[in-house]
Amino acid sequence: MPFCSPPFLMDAELEALLKSFDAFLEARGGSDEHRLFSIYESRLDQIASARHIGKDTLDLAVRSKYWRWVNANAHPTTLPPKA
Repeated sequence: MPFCSPPFLMDAELEALLKSFDAFLEARGGSDEHRLFSIYESRLDQIASARHIGKDTLDLAVRSKYWRWVNANAHPTTLPPKA
């Protein structure tokens, strides 16, 4: 029987950071783009300084994990009932 790890529980701060990045991407080309990017940058600064990591490192991590997060949130977490 293969080993299955438990689902990853995301830290609330990191999820808020991903959500703010998502909002920025959704607003690209719109009137809110600059404001939402500023919110993302502000949260990025706060979390990077609180966790003692570089802002660029954290930004790269967010950008590299973004689509995985989107896909994980797009699919239902339970199987449909059998008919």
